[in-house]
Amino acid sequence: MTSLSEDFKKRMLEPIEDLFREALDDSAQPDIASGGRNWARPDPYMGIGSEAPAKRKSEGRKSKQTRVDEKALRSAMQELNAMIGLRVAKSAIGRLADFARIESERRLQKLPSSDICLHSIFSGSPGTGKTSTARLLGKLFKALGLLDSGHTVEASKATLVGKFLGETPHLVEKAFDEADGGVLFIDEAYSLARGTDDFYGTEAIDAIVKLMEDRRDRVVVIAAGYSGEMRTFAQSNPGLRSRFTRSIYFADYSAEELHSILKQFCLKKGFEPSGGFLFRSELLWDKLVKLNLTSDANGRLVRNAFERVLENQAGRLMRQPERKAEPVELCQLLREDWDGVEEQLEEAHYD
Repeated sequence: MTSLSEDFKKRMLEPIEDLFREALDDSAQPDIASGGRNWARPDPYMGIGSEAPAKRKSEGRKSKQTRVDEKALRSAMQELNAMIGLRVAKSAIGRLADFARIESERRLQKLPSSDICLHSIFSGSPGTGKTSTARLLGKLFKALGLLDSGHTVEASKATLVGKFLGETPHLVEKAFDEADGGVLFIDEAYSLARGTDDFYGTEAIDAIVKLMEDRRDRVVVIAAGYSGEMRTFAQSNPGLRSRFTRSIYFADYSAEELHSILKQFCLKKGFEPSGGFLFRSELLWDKLVKLNLTSDANGRLVRNAFERVLENQAGRLMRQPERKAEPVELCQLLREDWDGVEEQLEEAHYD
C-alpha cells in the first residue's frame, strides 16, 4: 500500500484546523450583558467574531439609529402643552417622552437598548383629548426616531371585525399595515370584549395581540375608552395585560377648562367675543358641570355649543334691517348669541 506523504497530509488537515481555530475564537468573545463603565463599543473592523454578540442582542428587534429631530420634538411638546387641561395625562406623557428620549439616545450610541414598550391604554370619558393626544404621540415618537412616519390610523370594532369568522384577522392585519411606522389608535376598544359569546371580538383581540408583538418596533397601539370598560378589556386576554403595560387617564374637564376651550375656538376661528358673551359662557359651563351634563361629551360639547352660538349670530345678523357686511360685525359674538343654547344642550343630553 502506498503511504501518504507528509506534505499531502498537511494540505488535507489545514482547512479542518482553520475551522477549529475560528470556532474557538468566536466562543472566546464575551457576550454584552449590560452597559456601564466597563462596556466598550463594538469595533466594526474587528471581524466576524466581534459582531456575533451584537446580532444576538438585537435578534427579533430592529434597532432604529435615527438622530433626534429636536425641532419636531420641541414642536410636538409645545402642541401638547398648549392643550387645555389634561394635567395627569400630560405628566404621564412627559415621563414617557423622557424615557423614549433616553432610549433613542442609547440606540444612537449603540448601547444595549431595553425592550421599550410604547403600547398604551388611554382611559377616560369621550371628548377629553385622547385622539388628539394619540396623534401627538405619533409625531413625538417620530421625532425621537422610534417610529418611521409617526402618522396615526384610527380604528374601531366596525373596521376591525368581519362579517364572518376568518375575515377578522385579515381586517386587523390590514389596519396594522396601514399604521406601519406609526400609531394604531383603537377607539372604544372595550367593545371588542363583550363576553365569551362574542366570537368575532375575541378573534380580533387574538389577532391584535399577535401583531402587537410581531410588529412592536413598527406600530404603537393605543387602545382608548371609558376607564371601567378598559380595565375589563385589558383583563379579557392575558396577552393584552402583558402588552399594555402603560395606562394614561384623561380626566373630565372642569367648568373653567370648558370655558377656556370655548375661548380657544373663538380665537382659532377669528371671532371676537364680547365681555357679556364670555360672562354668559362662564355661567353656562359652571351650571352644566354642576348638573353633571358634560362628562359624556366634554370638549365635543363645547364644539356643539360653539356651532349653535354661530347659528344664533348668523340669525341675529340676518334680522338687521340695514345690514352691512362689516368685518367687525361678522366676527363679533354678543351676549344674546347664547340665547337658547343651554336648553338645546340639555335636550341633546337627555335624548
